[in-house]
Amino acid sequence: MNVGEIREHPPIYDRLVEERGDVLAEARHAAELARHQSEQALDWSSLRPSAQQSGQREGRAFSAFG
Repeated sequence: MNVGEIREHPPIYDRLVEERGDVLAEARHAAELARHQSEQALDWSSLRPSAQQSGQREGRAFSAFG
């Protein structure tokens, strides 16, 4: 068998997809969902003051009330 005869997926793969569903596509989707959820869970940017807010604070005297 030479390289020209090799298909991306062998014929048995197509039959398995028909019988059991495309597990590889489902796994890719689950991985993408997990990646998106982990990015949201690890995003701490909303807890840090923005540069504009911190710049406004530097020009004022310290106050325990804001």
